[in-house]
Order: sequence, then C-alpha cells, then structure tokens
Amino acid sequence: MEINQTIAKAIIHKLAGSGTPPEFGIEYFTVGLEPYLKVIEDEYLNDVLKCNLSSFKLVTGSYGGGKTHFLYSVRNLAWKYNYVTSYVPLSGTECPFDRLELVYKRIVSNITSALNIEEMLKPWEMGIDVLLRKWYYRVREEKNFLSLIKNLESISYTNGIKGALMNLANEDEEGFSSLIQYLKGEEIPRELKLRYRISERIDRTTAFRMLRSLIQFINSIGYSGLILLFDEAERGMSIQSAKDKRRALDNLRQIIDECGNSRLPGAMFFYAVPDERELLEGTGGVYEALNQRLRSSFTKINPMGVKINLEDMGISSEEFLLNLSKKLAVVFESAYSFEFDHDSFDKSVKNMVRAALEMQHLDMSYRRLFVVGIIEAFQRLKANNEPIDINTARQILRATGSMLIKKDKEEVEQEEF
Repeated sequence: MEINQTIAKAIIHKLAGSGTPPEFGIEYFTVGLEPYLKVIEDEYLNDVLKCNLSSFKLVTGSYGGGKTHFLYSVRNLAWKYNYVTSYVPLSGTECPFDRLELVYKRIVSNITSALNIEEMLKPWEMGIDVLLRKWYYRVREEKNFLSLIKNLESISYTNGIKGALMNLANEDEEGFSSLIQYLKGEEIPRELKLRYRISERIDRTTAFRMLRSLIQFINSIGYSGLILLFDEAERGMSIQSAKDKRRALDNLRQIIDECGNSRLPGAMFFYAVPDERELLEGTGGVYEALNQRLRSSFTKINPMGVKINLEDMGISSEEFLLNLSKKLAVVFESAYSFEFDHDSFDKSVKNMVRAALEMQHLDMSYRRLFVVGIIEAFQRLKANNEPIDINTARQILRATGSMLIKKDKEEVEQEEF
C-alpha cells in the first residue's frame, strides 16, 4: 500500500507525540482488527442497516488499547458505503452520557459525510449545517425537494429543517443560521418558534426523540444511515455519581432497546469503554437489564453478539507488536525517504517488543507505550544505524512511559480546571 510522504510524516509526528491515532491514515498501521471490521462491513454496513434496521455494539479495551483507532476504522468503512458518521468523545465536564441533551448537541456538531485523506489533513467543516448545505446544493434544481423530508417523528424538528432549507433557497444566511441554532439544541427567540411552527425544545425530555428524528432525516435524504461512535476516551468514565450512572445506563438501555424497531433506520451505535466492569458493576434493575442485553460476544461466528473485546483479537501480544512495527516502519520509510538496514531493524524491533511485553503490568497500555517508543527507536536507527540493545529499549520505554504519564496528568488537571 503506497503512502504519500506528507501523510506519512503527519502520521509519524502524531503518533510520536502521544501514541493516540490521527484521524487520517489509520489503515496504514491497523493490526488485528481486520476480522471484526470485515464482519461489520459485510453483515451490517452492506446488509442489515440498508434494510432500514439498526444495531448496537459495546466496544471494550484498556485505556490506550486501540478503542479510538477501532472507531476511526469503522467510520472510514462507513463512508465507503454512503453513511453519515458522528464521532463523539464523552467527558464528565462537557459530554457525559447521563445528559442525553448534551450528547445530542455533540452528535449534530460532529456529523460528517465522507472525506478523503487529503481533506482530512486540513481542518474540515462538520455539523448539521454543513450536511444541510451539501444536500441542498445537490437537490436545489429539483421541484418540491422539501417533500423528500417526511415521516420524521418530531414535527418541530421537521419544520426546523425545512425552514433552514427554505432560508438557504432564499439566500437568507441569517435565517438559516438561526434555525441551525435550534437544530443544534440551542434556544431560539419565541418569535422564530412561532414563525416556523416549532413547539418543542431540545432538552433532556426530548433529546432521544430528536435524535431519532435526526436519524430518520438522514435516511430520508439518500444516505444509507448514521453511524454513531461514542468514545469514553478518558481513563475514568464520563459518568460522575451513582445517580448519574443509573441515568446514563438507562439511556444506554433505551438505545439498545430502540435498535429492535424501525424508528432508527440505518443507524448503528458503537459505545467504547475502557473498563466494562466499571460500567456494569452494580445492583438493581438497570444493571441487571443491561447485563442481560450486553452478555453476548461479537465474533465472526456470532455477528449478532454485542460485545467487541479489543483485548482478545485472536493474535498474541508479541505477534501484534511485531506486525505493528513492520507497518509503522513502512510509514516511517515513506515519511523520510529512507530504508532501514534489515539486520539492525530486526534486532532493534525484537528488543523493543521484548521490553514492551515486560511492561504489560503497568497502569498504561503496552500498545500505546510501544507505538511512541518504536518511533523513537526508528529515529535512532535512522541517525546511526546501530541496533538497539535490550537495555536501551528498556530505557526508551521507561522514559516514554514517564512522558505519557506526565502528559495524561496535565490533561486531567486541565480538564478539571
């Protein structure tokens, strides 16, 4: 797989800084996810969802263990099949799952239709306003294009969308923006609500109803559906108190149950968590109900299973790191128009893998640690072509671990502030 030098260099710089995946080019260094992605592609994106059905999957994996990488991979696949996507990082301060109205706001702000890798290298526009503009410019020559928007659960939501599009047609940017504010879950003046016959607010009581209406709208205008990617990306969950947790779990249960009917046409929900036990341990009806719904494992043999476990991909940790190092080496060589000496490379990678596996017991993903460390190892090989011995490999990874822990701590403190 050939890779553009600019893209390769951008990937290396992003990975070297934090070990977190960039939003572009992840296909160049994906390892072990192929069986999962193949089933999602064949069974869901190209089949079940196109029958106007819906589905939910729980993605589990340690902090730094590849959850975000997996969600980006699903998003890229979805774009191939004409789905709109929304990647939603959850956090306790800005977007906790117990506040579905805040989750809705983030969903509509992050909605994106297909992008190519060159577009992803630049800051790109996203959101419900961008989606409406794209669709309007595609159909504006058709008579009565507004009649395509039908069968949405909320009449207020329907009127908001039609009003925004009418303002686009009339070249009224101010009017368009005011109704986009409503569709994004913000308050709008009473006179606007009266003018456009909007009687419902988007708040805690209506958020899921509005989300269903959004999904129905996307399905009605020619897209295959909406793929929602919720990422509990921080070390802890976005849910703060026991009361908030019960509310969040009830939201989750409601979504899972809704996936059994036709009100979510072409929708697929992925909810990625660092610790399944933290989410599901507890007593009471909501815990029992969720445990029952999330019991089955998603596999090639059982594609209807719910849990996708990224810690159990069917390959050993050693094989995973060796394959990852080979793929990252190709990216590195493309970035710097450089070729590794095979002997020095093989010895160095073997020692880096050994040192990473020794650190599996740490409170940090050995995969993330390895990604950052192996790029430093590549830089050293590029500079002097001296094989990295086991002691040097350990030093690199210890220093990398200290750097990542410090960076994580600063991010948490910044979040709390």
